[in-house]
This record gives sequence, structure tokens and C-alpha cells, in this order.
Amino acid sequence: MSSKKFVLSLVFVLIFAAAASAASTAVNIIKLGMLSKLNIEESGYNKFMAAGITSGKFDTFSRSANHMHNGDNTIVSFHDSLNALLLALDSNKVDEIALPGVIARYILQHNEGKYRTACIVRPIRSGLAIGFKDTALRDRVNEALAGIESDGTLADIVDKYVFDILFKHRDDEPGAVKFEQFEGAETIKVAVTGALPPVDYIAADGTPDGFNIAILAELAKRLKVNIELVNVEAGARASALSSGRVDAVFWFQVLRDLPAAEQIDVPESVALSEPYFIFYEYMHLSKK
Repeated sequence: MSSKKFVLSLVFVLIFAAAASAASTAVNIIKLGMLSKLNIEESGYNKFMAAGITSGKFDTFSRSANHMHNGDNTIVSFHDSLNALLLALDSNKVDEIALPGVIARYILQHNEGKYRTACIVRPIRSGLAIGFKDTALRDRVNEALAGIESDGTLADIVDKYVFDILFKHRDDEPGAVKFEQFEGAETIKVAVTGALPPVDYIAADGTPDGFNIAILAELAKRLKVNIELVNVEAGARASALSSGRVDAVFWFQVLRDLPAAEQIDVPESVALSEPYFIFYEYMHLSKK
């Protein structure tokens, strides 16, 4: 073989090898649906994620965002309700959806054969909290929450409204939550979405029910206040609170495993209670 032909052959081999290498290391894009944040836009959230992962500040979160798909990148899209999130997954607008483990497990249990677990993300923690405009009311609630936890009432409510449903595979939901009425007492308006079973859902008779509502009923009894439930869309909670339409809203709070992450979804006008229930895992669901 002439030296010229040899050189040309070598060039073609190198080009082919480079192309094959590029194909083998091509980055997959995972479209991940997520419930809307209230204090950051979708584009800002993706930039926040990318900056934290690139800098190495969010080591645990980087593993969750790429959820062990080798080299995959994750692009997050926001959806205003659980129904919208599931619709996006069903219509292939997203590849996976991310939910706290308790809620994801409920979805799997009540849609047998339709979805599967794409991954389980640990140790990213979030907590259920209550947001208030009035810090004095927040402080009263924190005191009552501490009592509910210390005397074992919280554990009983968790068992009845969360663990019994998910892990004992009960077909029947707990009985409807009953609120005591206190004549002449203060009325507190609380926003509920009914969008996150078994934490917060609408019962068959059309009334709000679930774990959050049971916690609220216990708080009302201890604080000797009346509760008025106000149905709002999940994405409208912050505006309902800031406008004075409601006095309190239920809130997901990102805990401090991720530095500064807890700041991205809490408007300055919201005073959060202490978290009363911790989610120790997130799950990504995909279609089967």
C-alpha cells in the first residue's frame, strides 16, 4: 500500500473511531416533570440546578437529578397540580415525574400496572410545614405541633392516614376528619388543594380529607380555634396567603441537606412552621 493510501486509510479510521466514541458518550436528556415551585420560575430552577451540580455544591442532588443514568442530563418542567403532572407523563410530554415517596407510592398503589419506579432518590429530605403571614399565629402553631409530637398523637395520625394505607394495603380510606366547633372562637382560614393523596385529597363526598386535614383538626382542638377550609389551586397558595384570602397554607419545605435550596421556594412574606412530617426519599415514576 502506498504511503498516501495508508495515510488516507488512517484518517478514515480515526474519523470513524471519533464518531463512534462521540456516539457512545452522547448525553441523554431526561425530561422530568415536577410540581411547580412558588418562588422561582422553571428556567431559573434549571439554572439553579445546573450551577449547583457543576460547582459540586449539590453532590447528593446531582446524583438525584441525573438519577444514576450514566451521563444523562435532566431538564425540569413545572406543572401546577398532580393531575397535570400525571397527564404530562401519560401524554409523553415528560419521561418521568418526581414526587415525595409517600405520594409516589400512593400513585403506584392506586394505578396498578400503569406506572413504575424509575429511581428512588435519597437522602434529599423535604418536610410538610404550614405557612403563615402572621408570625404570632405561626408561633402558637409551633407550640401545638410540639405537643402533638411529644405525646404520641402525631405518630398515631401518621399511622392511620399514611402508613396503614401505604404499607398495610388497606382498601378503605380512614373515616372523614371531624372538626370541633368552638362558639365565639377565632376562625382561621386554611388553603387546601386536595391534590396530593394520601397527604391531602378530596374524599368521595367532595370534602377535603387526608393526613394534613387530620393534623389541622388536632391543631384546632388544641388551640381552641375554628377552621374554615378554602379550596385553592396548588400554584395559587402564595397569592391566596399574601392577599389575605387565607391565613395559612400547607407547604413543602426543602430541608437543609442542600445549602440554600430551602430558599428557592419560600417567598419572603411566608413564615413557615416547623416541619411536622419528613419525606426521606423522592421517587421518579415513569410509564410502564
